[in-house]
Amino acid sequence: MKPKDLATGLMREVVNENVAAYRELFTHTPLSDATDPYWQRALAFFASLSEQQRAVFFEVVRQVSVDTVSNVLGVLDGVNAIEGADAGFAVFYGRDQRLDGDLQSLFLVEDEESTKAR
Repeated sequence: MKPKDLATGLMREVVNENVAAYRELFTHTPLSDATDPYWQRALAFFASLSEQQRAVFFEVVRQVSVDTVSNVLGVLDGVNAIEGADAGFAVFYGRDQRLDGDLQSLFLVEDEESTKAR
């Protein structure tokens, strides 16, 4: 696996799949089926939105996912810091293939290309 493969996989399997899962949950879960108070409020909120507002809602969900993965990759690359993590991190595929260093940039390129394709 190469760093670009990891970035592409994270975009596909984490961002795109999670957004699809949220879209499925919000559009196909009846409010009466929700037992958790959070989901009841979330589904009621979603039901109050117009079709255009729902489209924006899923754009926001996608962007939050992209930002979160990007920030985590930035930490692994050493670009973003976590208080108390002074030694840095290293990401390996297998025993000796190092992947970190440019993961955040590669992921953001994937996001840009994905956004253009939509």
